Amino acid sequence: MFSHEGPARNARSNSVLAGYLAFVAGFANASGLILVGAFTSHVTGNVARVSASVARGDVKGAEQAGLLVAVFLLGAVTASLLVETNAFRRTSSAYGAALLVQGGLLSAFVVTDAASLLSFAMGMQNSLVTRLSGSVVRTTHLTGVVTDLGIEIARWARWTWSTAFGGRLASPGRNPAARPTPTRSLLLLTIALTFTAGGMLGAILAPAWGARSIAVPAVAILLAAAYAFAAGPRSRG
Repeated sequence: MFSHEGPARNARSNSVLAGYLAFVAGFANASGLILVGAFTSHVTGNVARVSASVARGDVKGAEQAGLLVAVFLLGAVTASLLVETNAFRRTSSAYGAALLVQGGLLSAFVVTDAASLLSFAMGMQNSLVTRLSGSVVRTTHLTGVVTDLGIEIARWARWTWSTAFGGRLASPGRNPAARPTPTRSLLLLTIALTFTAGGMLGAILAPAWGARSIAVPAVAILLAAAYAFAAGPRSRG
């Protein structure tokens, strides 16, 4: 799961990775919204909050939102440094180290309630999964995923209609309808559904458990880290 990067990975590994980590991100995002009143798994909303706060003259609000953007970026930098360093002999160990730090940050939130810890952890996750999958998988936000899923649905519809009507709905010489790749459609659907499922569970547990609810994604990430460290040997480079 964590021993191969980019093109060396297969569709099944990417789907499992995407589903697992998207669930974590969905949980953290929904519970974070309830607990700290901010989206912590993506940047767009916080940038909008900075702009709106500045326009209203709300300096404190702009600073709070800007901090979340900054620590998300710092998390992405940190994960990339850990993953790309030569300090680890195995690829999986490098990812295990990044996941261990992320799990530690999520665990720290349980006792501190600091929104910046959630945002930092999500920045790390988005960076490491992007690097691991070769930019095929994104797990901390759904804007691009839903857009790509819409494109895939249009392609499936066009191909189905063209097939049903003997190809008369598309001009072969201009832009013939081609059958989409099922694995890509399944990957996008997996991310969307697991992110949503994680968000629903986070929204249920956060009001009842408070900050302790973040122990759920924290344990999930720490288990992923343990798996990465225990993965079969594979030298880097």
